[in-house]
Amino acid sequence: MEVILENGPGAVPRGARGLAAQLPITDGRTTTVSNNAVDDILGVAHPRSAQTHAVSRVTFTDPEVGSVGLTEAQARAAGLNVRVGVADSSTSSRGWLHGAGNEGLMKLVEDADRGVLVGASSVGPRGGDVLGLFNLAVHASVPVAELRSMIYAYPTFYRGALDALAALA
Repeated sequence: MEVILENGPGAVPRGARGLAAQLPITDGRTTTVSNNAVDDILGVAHPRSAQTHAVSRVTFTDPEVGSVGLTEAQARAAGLNVRVGVADSSTSSRGWLHGAGNEGLMKLVEDADRGVLVGASSVGPRGGDVLGLFNLAVHASVPVAELRSMIYAYPTFYRGALDALAALA
């Protein structure tokens, strides 16, 4: 399966723009804007703010498509020393249990000099759900070594992150 993700507001697989207009596409900015409006109305002295370097985006298609942070191309264009790790969801233990319709992938983009993820993409069953881990990792600059040392629930699709992390080496 070849999927090319376009990054930015309303990110969707390239070529799916017409379909995407009919699908629920979400990112966290809507909630942040709403919360800030409520804070303003209530007179909250220090309204909430959001870091925008790790905004996750999900398109609820079948399979689900999601991403967070920078694409590989954006990271390279920014002059980062990039390492990329890709894992095939269908070859994971959860993919095997899922059976038909298990096709998908996780792609991680690492700033190799800092040893942290700067972006991630996920396509496949539960593709939006596995972004939670990557969203936190990109947002908080969690070291890749820490992500590799975690114990992941088994068998889950997000455990496939270990395969993608191993592929960064």
